[in-house]
Amino acid sequence: MENSIKVKIFSLSNGLEQLDEIKIIRIKSRDYNLLIMPDYMPVLGEIQGDIDFENKDVHKNLEKITGYYMLTDNEFSLILREDI
Repeated sequence: MENSIKVKIFSLSNGLEQLDEIKIIRIKSRDYNLLIMPDYMPVLGEIQGDIDFENKDVHKNLEKITGYYMLTDNEFSLILREDI
């Protein structure tokens, strides 16, 4: 769908999870807050905190995570770091 973000979440415990047609990604990290919407500039970063994915039907919240993310061409990839 146009004007939405495709989200891919990678973790060792859950494998690959995909969310489609996300309208807002809210990142609350230790050092910064970031709101990402469709057509946002490419970004790469590390998160130590919380992240929310939202559209009219979906609200997914991941709390107290550590991971790395990348956004390019309305595709958001998140790799979660987990202690084994």
